[in-house]
Amino acid sequence: MDNRKDKLLTLVIESYIKNAEPIGSKFLVSFGDLDFSEATVRNELRALEEEGYLTHPHTSAGRIPTEKGYRHYVNQLNLEKSSIPRNDYKTLADSFSENQDYELSVKNLAKAAVELSNETVIIAFSSEKVYYTGLSNLFNKSEFGDLNAVTNISEVFDNCEQYLENFLDKVENSPRYFIGSENPFDEMLSVISARFGKEGMVALLGPKRMDYRYNFGLIKKLLEII
Repeated sequence: MDNRKDKLLTLVIESYIKNAEPIGSKFLVSFGDLDFSEATVRNELRALEEEGYLTHPHTSAGRIPTEKGYRHYVNQLNLEKSSIPRNDYKTLADSFSENQDYELSVKNLAKAAVELSNETVIIAFSSEKVYYTGLSNLFNKSEFGDLNAVTNISEVFDNCEQYLENFLDKVENSPRYFIGSENPFDEMLSVISARFGKEGMVALLGPKRMDYRYNFGLIKKLLEII
């Protein structure tokens, strides 16, 4: 992908992550600090759609990212340098106490991560012992306002252990993103996951429209604490 298309794709994705509204050429020209015309932007957006990186809802002239678009975007990010603000790290660290039951401390850490990310967190102490928190955050996102979407997501968490069985083999010690169909939970979700301890696993779940940089930095810091 050439630099111009890459820049436009990044602008569309980061704007959509922030606003959850389809992005049009006028918006990009007005707020994207671009040095090319609106006609050029329209042509490039059309090309990105033809190549599978963008799509558009039937009721809107604006574009939204596809799974392929999100994967390209994440692959271009230097995630290893992702970080979170010092105050957020302090919030995480303060939630974990070595003076109380370990599993309780990990659950408190998960709750803090949920508050900071506004996403959902699953902690698997083993394949049979699973804890999750922040499910209401998913249902409050615009992507999951449809009753069928709520039903599908609820079914995933009702059978969380079953979904984790095949997923655990894919999870590595370092954080890794599973976008859309790459994860076993639901193609509407993106998941960042990593192992901890002997059998433990942490997974942060949210819509594909999530803050990939921040959430990667958050999970990195969580792993340092845990």
